[in-house]
Amino acid sequence: MRNQEVYSAKNVISLVIIFCVLFWLLYSIGSFLHESKKISDEIDAIKKNNVEIEESIEAKKEELEYLKTPQRIEKEAKMQMGKKVAGEQVLVFIEEKLELLPTEAKKEIPKRLMAKLPNWKKWQLFFWGQ
Repeated sequence: MRNQEVYSAKNVISLVIIFCVLFWLLYSIGSFLHESKKISDEIDAIKKNNVEIEESIEAKKEELEYLKTPQRIEKEAKMQMGKKVAGEQVLVFIEEKLELLPTEAKKEIPKRLMAKLPNWKKWQLFFWGQ
């Protein structure tokens, strides 16, 4: 056997350089994969946003087509101007504002009088009113 130095300075330096090059290659591959993943996620988000916008545009187009129909114009005329077609029956609802029920109508007691009342009387007023 020949007497060779396995751990000579030349061998150690070349191994360190090889490990550094391999580490650099792995790091660059990892960062490239990370960046491509971020880009693909952003592309997917943009595509999803585009689909939502296209659906919104389609809904607006359908609404626009409805707004142009004569039935909608007739309906708006009936609602806003109170018009009707000959022979058509119309129901009119009148909203009336009712007064409060007697049990709900509470008379307000001035604060200065309320301060003079005993506590039991205040609780009685609170639960059962006057």
